[in-house]
Amino acid sequence: MHISKLYPFTKLDFNVEGITNNSKKVRPNYIFVAIKGKKDNGKKYIKEALKKGAILIVSDKHKYDKRFIHSVNPKLEYIRLLQIFYGYRHSIYTIGITGTDGKTTTATLLKSIMNTLNESAYVGTNGIDYLDRHIETINTTPSPEIFYSTYQAFRKHHIHDLIMEVSSEGILDKRIENLQFDGAIFTNLSHEHLNTHKTMNSYFLCKAELFEKLNEDGLLVINADEKYSERIAYYTKAKIVTFGFKNGDYKIKKYRIELTGSTFEITYKGKSLGEFYTHLFGKYNIYNALAAITYAYELGIPKECIQEGLNKIKQVDGRFMVYRQDGKTFIIDYAHTPNALKNILESIREFATNKLIVITGAAGEKDSTKRAEMGKIATELADITIFTSEDPKNESLFNIFKDLTKEIQDKDYYLTLSREDAISLAYRIAKIDDIILIAGKGNEQTEKIKNYIFRHSDLDLVKKTINEKGSLI
Repeated sequence: MHISKLYPFTKLDFNVEGITNNSKKVRPNYIFVAIKGKKDNGKKYIKEALKKGAILIVSDKHKYDKRFIHSVNPKLEYIRLLQIFYGYRHSIYTIGITGTDGKTTTATLLKSIMNTLNESAYVGTNGIDYLDRHIETINTTPSPEIFYSTYQAFRKHHIHDLIMEVSSEGILDKRIENLQFDGAIFTNLSHEHLNTHKTMNSYFLCKAELFEKLNEDGLLVINADEKYSERIAYYTKAKIVTFGFKNGDYKIKKYRIELTGSTFEITYKGKSLGEFYTHLFGKYNIYNALAAITYAYELGIPKECIQEGLNKIKQVDGRFMVYRQDGKTFIIDYAHTPNALKNILESIREFATNKLIVITGAAGEKDSTKRAEMGKIATELADITIFTSEDPKNESLFNIFKDLTKEIQDKDYYLTLSREDAISLAYRIAKIDDIILIAGKGNEQTEKIKNYIFRHSDLDLVKKTINEKGSLI
């Protein structure tokens, strides 16, 4: 693309081959945008970018050099440049899903439902999926560079609908700035990210920025059982439709939960819509399914297509992955918030015929205020609790343990320095028919300790432990 398309009044004459804010990705004839982040400042890498062939630098630094362009807000300028470079125009029906828990499952279910009628795409914690393609990503809401280049591919392949998770970190970081949404779903709001937001009210207001993006023709589906749902109407022009067990336009009349799935009847304003089934376990996943069903019904998608879409999702990566061996049941789940951990432990407790063992921890350099609550939940709802490492990063693991255990009274627990040790210990302790829940990381493939990133998989560790210990049957 010629530079004049990006800066019409410039006298410069060259073609731009790419735009990035990561100096490691700079190639000849790239524009490098120097953005200040939470921990680093892109201005530190301008020399590196020039050395690697950057043809233009955008920053908030005044410099009388034709290779530099001054911007008061480089982050917003970065998005403007990317939208032009990748030819972004709002041509795909886009739904944003936000909330503390349930975003990934709700988005996966809704994408599957909508895919029964049109080609749909998913963007979120589990990466980017469309057609038969999968792209791994680092963030729940990816960087603008990744998003807009992928959106260009969506258009090329005639994707009709896009369902994407919208995290509070993504909103704060302006990753969805100037992005248009046709609809949104609000799942819930519970204790998380207070290291960033400081208060629950600030956390809510951040989420509300997504609702403010919807216009009068938009659709906003919200969990009416959540106390914050009552405030949402003040932050949107969109049509609001509600769902829930206790409250809502779409309500659960009755339900039945088994380890292999859940059956439930839905009513709309008192009128039965019939029974639905999902392979996913737990009351919390009925909430997630109900959110997706509500949105689909509001779009006029037939019940048979909705059920077909639900049937196709046997399991969501990193969510309630069940692995049985030697008469013991291992469950791997991403539950890393107090609310998510409580929900899954309570749901498992209903079916546990013997002891329930939980392995959990807390990530370093994140919300430390939730740790004591998670420690209490684990020790009160499980028979045996094993606290262990969970991405401590540069924070002391012993400080994390101190936070997790400081409010526990009259309960025993184990401390282990690695997840491998924790899983091995749980295996040795467990008896026939015991359930072992390994929470916190789901299907994540790495763990960060200090400045090092190690290959890690909870499922691989489960298989390794079983193979090394042999069968107890």
